[in-house]
Amino acid sequence: MSKVLTKHFQYTGTDDFDKSLDEQINDFIQKEAITTDDLIDIKFSGHADQGVATYSALLLYKKY
Repeated sequence: MSKVLTKHFQYTGTDDFDKSLDEQINDFIQKEAITTDDLIDIKFSGHADQGVATYSALLLYKKY
């Protein structure tokens, strides 16, 4: 039986150590050994407030 899990990623670009959403997601997928069969969905969103753009992603995946 599998569990459905989520993982949230965020990027503002205001921090020198901030990694892009793509990098964060790819690193997580590799680390957790998530396969294409395990991926359920990825949702992206972005907004800006007072000149700072924030990008977010939510990964839904199955874990056995």
